[in-house]
Amino acid sequence: MPIFSYECTDCSTGFQTLVRSGETPVCPSCGGVHLDQQLSLVADPAKGAEGAGKQAQMNCHGEAGPSCGMCPGMAA
Repeated sequence: MPIFSYECTDCSTGFQTLVRSGETPVCPSCGGVHLDQQLSLVADPAKGAEGAGKQAQMNCHGEAGPSCGMCPGMAA
């Protein structure tokens, strides 16, 4: 079951949820079904301590430095 990110167009709540085949997700805040699917970021698995440190320094666009705060679920 994949995890998808959504934003509710009724109340602007962003959330992630598991979606089973044939199911329609609903907003956990208002129960609305008018949802925009958001781009989900996928992290590469870390290869030892070196990979873990590098991943921790990556921002939401895959560049070194702090997160820009523009991507859903990413803090500035």
